[in-house]
Amino acid sequence: MSTTTSTPELATGSLTRVRVGTVEGGGRVRVESDVTGSSTAPALRPMLLSSDTRAARISLVPDGAMLLAGDQVAVEVEVGEGASLTLVEPAGTVAYDMDGGHADWTVTITLAEGATLVWAGEPFVVSAGADVTRDTQVTLGPGARLAVRETLVLGRHGERPGRVSTTWSAHQHDGRPVLVESLDLDASSLVPGLLGRHRVLASVTTFGLDLPTDVCPEGRLDLERGGTLWRHLAGEAHEIPTQPWECVKTG
Repeated sequence: MSTTTSTPELATGSLTRVRVGTVEGGGRVRVESDVTGSSTAPALRPMLLSSDTRAARISLVPDGAMLLAGDQVAVEVEVGEGASLTLVEPAGTVAYDMDGGHADWTVTITLAEGATLVWAGEPFVVSAGADVTRDTQVTLGPGARLAVRETLVLGRHGERPGRVSTTWSAHQHDGRPVLVESLDLDASSLVPGLLGRHRVLASVTTFGLDLPTDVCPEGRLDLERGGTLWRHLAGEAHEIPTQPWECVKTG
């Protein structure tokens, strides 16, 4: 069962909420979504692709040009006990020249006990002149499973990159940190000893869905409290290996 609701507009930016939970008695999972914000603000609109008694598949479709200076795009995802959600993006995102301005991209994920979320993110391109903050906050219930694919592209083809500041914060339900990381990337990052000539940074982050060592022996970091962070640098997005993410989808 899917419902879409609307609430009073936010003063600035947009907020997309997606909630998925199982239904007592074995009916289809309950999917709730709403988008709030200024009528002129760009937003990600959830479109239900499929669902059954345990899982739902949703596409986050861009509505409006993004990202431009002043944009504030926020996404809140909540998956209930024992439920499963797959999020897909139909296309990548481009942060355009902001002429001294700034944009924010914020994601909050809450997974209940035994919940699963697989988020297949598409490339996020930071054009020359862009200035973006990306913040991801995750709370993991007992036995929760999470896999997120992210690809940062520093600059469109043939141009210098803008600036992107990313923060990842994942905690267990009792508050213990699993992963806390911050990265600041801009044109100065494209030097020997940092990214070099690699303008593409790909990541697969998993908790409860550890990647097999025989598939991605290089570029992986196995976290102390469980989970894996896999990274790969490339000159172009199409050069990113697909094996780690294929393991997530079939695992």
